[in-house]
Amino acid sequence: MSLVKIGVTMVFIPTPVKSQKSPASGGEKVSIVALNRESIPRATALSLHLGLEGLCDSKAASGLVLEVSQSRLGLRDYSQRRSRALTVDSAGRRYPSAGKDLLSRALGKHCHSVIDATAGFGSDTFDFVRRGKQVCAIERVVMVAMMLEEAAAEFQLRQRDGEIRVVCGDAIDEIRVQESADVIFLDPMFPDRGRQSAQPRKAQQMLRRLAGEDSDASILFQVARQHARKRVVVKRPRNAPPLGDDPDIMHKGKSVRYDIYLTGGTSR
Repeated sequence: MSLVKIGVTMVFIPTPVKSQKSPASGGEKVSIVALNRESIPRATALSLHLGLEGLCDSKAASGLVLEVSQSRLGLRDYSQRRSRALTVDSAGRRYPSAGKDLLSRALGKHCHSVIDATAGFGSDTFDFVRRGKQVCAIERVVMVAMMLEEAAAEFQLRQRDGEIRVVCGDAIDEIRVQESADVIFLDPMFPDRGRQSAQPRKAQQMLRRLAGEDSDASILFQVARQHARKRVVVKRPRNAPPLGDDPDIMHKGKSVRYDIYLTGGTSR
């Protein structure tokens, strides 16, 4: 897949697709449909690239479906009546405050670069870029990484500050080969026992269905601690147990908590 650079650095590394399931075990089958006549060529190309079943009409859709238009990709659950497609919103609703919000404190005063190792649908990724950080967003589900890539290009048309690289791959492997960053950020999914992730509920459920559980979260955490220049930041629900041992610093909000694990060359 070719990339067009629009004031943004994007590296998209497609994972070879051998079946209709996502790269991770436990992934649910996804179909693909064009929303209008003009989008049929694009939907056909994506169907071949991703190994997804192409549908002639959305009326025949069931389960998870990748909706394709000329300007946007969206994931919709057709088993839920009146459901809407989930898209990557690069605009977001959060605006950075003057260094006093929880996330700013979690990242630290001297953070210039972030690896978002669990990028998902990018709610945190674009927040980092709006703060002027250099961001490497890693996502292992191919179609979600493609959605991130498109949103990143759209984002840079509106805002030239910051830098974002979208990488499709397993974060455990990619962290080892990507350029190191001041902060490695994790928001892992855990087995579904209530709200065990700090991600938005709808996005969390969709990612779980696409990728399965994060059974390797503890390994990812250890790799992150070995490669972060200054700190690892783990985003958790407020009352959830820590991902690893007790954090060096903890910042609590009303619903989320940031656990900070300091690495070499870090000042508080």
